[in-house]
Amino acid sequence: MKRLPFWRRPHFARRILDIGAGHNPFSGVTHVVEIDILQGRERAGNALVVPRSAKLIVGDGMALPFRSGSFDYVYASHVLEHVGTPESACGEIMRVGSAGYIETPSPFLEQGLALREGHTQNGLHKWYVFPLDEDVLVFEPKTPETISDFCSCPDGQFMKEFYASVDFRQAQHCFRRKAKTTIFYWKSFFRVEVRNRMAYCEGDGRVCRFRGMTRALLANCDDLLHTPRLLRLREAFPDCQGVFRKYGHRTVFIR
Repeated sequence: MKRLPFWRRPHFARRILDIGAGHNPFSGVTHVVEIDILQGRERAGNALVVPRSAKLIVGDGMALPFRSGSFDYVYASHVLEHVGTPESACGEIMRVGSAGYIETPSPFLEQGLALREGHTQNGLHKWYVFPLDEDVLVFEPKTPETISDFCSCPDGQFMKEFYASVDFRQAQHCFRRKAKTTIFYWKSFFRVEVRNRMAYCEGDGRVCRFRGMTRALLANCDDLLHTPRLLRLREAFPDCQGVFRKYGHRTVFIR
């Protein structure tokens, strides 16, 4: 079962909900909501796991079968990238809970895999999900067009050339979980921004997703705890160093 870092766990929460926990729920939850208890299409056919501490409720995250304010903490891990209307899903999470944790694949991982394997890779994922601020969660459409599209800003072009310099199916194993995952903690309330198309920061006046993707990649390449993985990345894909140099990015391992 999954656990948050010790200092992030809801130690004093009495009622804890896990939405769409599937085969890998969080430890210590009291209630689990799952819409698909038999086929497991979105959990690769793995059997549903319900912690002994939890009660299973068959329901839809878009219309949670609970009264408002029913839970002290709500987990929604690898759920929101699938939903049709993120505003409604996030609204339900905030309606039933007073704090929580949201996790999705990061745009860095989503786009990197899809560029190599096509839109069928993670084909059930409808959105790139990323935080814009501490209390803003952004959803951008993931489509065949947005998979191959990049902002014209330096961050967008850096990411475009970086992806071209590696085989991301292999390179993904050189990156830490933090780079490959969108992690979002909230308390009381958070704002949801659902975009109907990819933002171009130089034309729209909105921050594009590539700024956060670049920061995640650079932070990953400065992480001394992952030295062996980063050395493998540099050795396996030497061309990526030229991309870093071209855009003026210097890190401990890739320069």
